[in-house]
Amino acid sequence: MNASSFFVTPQSRPAAKIRLICFPFAGGDITTYLPWLPLLDQRIELVIVQLPGRGRRSAEKPFSRMDLLVEELFGAMFSLVDKPFAFFGHSMGSKIAFELAKLLYNKGFPTPDHFFASGSASPCVPRRTAPIHRLPDAAFIERITKLSGVPQAVLDNQELMSFLLPMLRADFKLIETYVGKRDCVIPGSLTMLGGVDDVVVSTDELSKWSQHFEHSTPTRLFQGGHFYIHPFVDDLVEAVNATLFAADARQCA
Repeated sequence: MNASSFFVTPQSRPAAKIRLICFPFAGGDITTYLPWLPLLDQRIELVIVQLPGRGRRSAEKPFSRMDLLVEELFGAMFSLVDKPFAFFGHSMGSKIAFELAKLLYNKGFPTPDHFFASGSASPCVPRRTAPIHRLPDAAFIERITKLSGVPQAVLDNQELMSFLLPMLRADFKLIETYVGKRDCVIPGSLTMLGGVDDVVVSTDELSKWSQHFEHSTPTRLFQGGHFYIHPFVDDLVEAVNATLFAADARQCA
């Protein structure tokens, strides 16, 4: 496995036509996207963002501020812009990917050919729920049981949760203190993805992502809730493959 500090490439595909760079949800790590590897079109090279505070970077301090994280990501991704690339972010990951795309655009660098916003309200949509990152441990864990993708077996393991709590609090502080701005329109195309039973993000909140991109395709909804990306991974990756290589969207077949 080839890896930089932030960007992990599980399998090098030098002949790939496009890189798909995937960003994690709160509490997530690279394991979310590793099952995608055998499902992706061979013309796509998978790159996964590995944030500090988890996985191989568990000893590092996690980020709790969006601006500082995005600056670090920007400085680490120059080697990835030598061919077309796309961003996929789920929940918190969509917001991180969006801010990185904006920074690339504002500094005159290539921007994603395609942007997948999954399970996430548009950056300028006000939060509907009160912040939880300052709650006492017991109350915080109770809330993230509903709001995060952390497996129930992990949530029930007190020793493991005591180790993971600083990272989880940092992730929730990062997203709960983030305020998006509609100060530019990013070139490229947007696809909005969500679960039909998502109680965290409404379809209307998801659809407002279209305000931030030059082009957008109709919102695609899958069976499942906020974390539909796990049980319906086959359908999701099939949609990603088809979108990136649609005849009317790209000419890289």
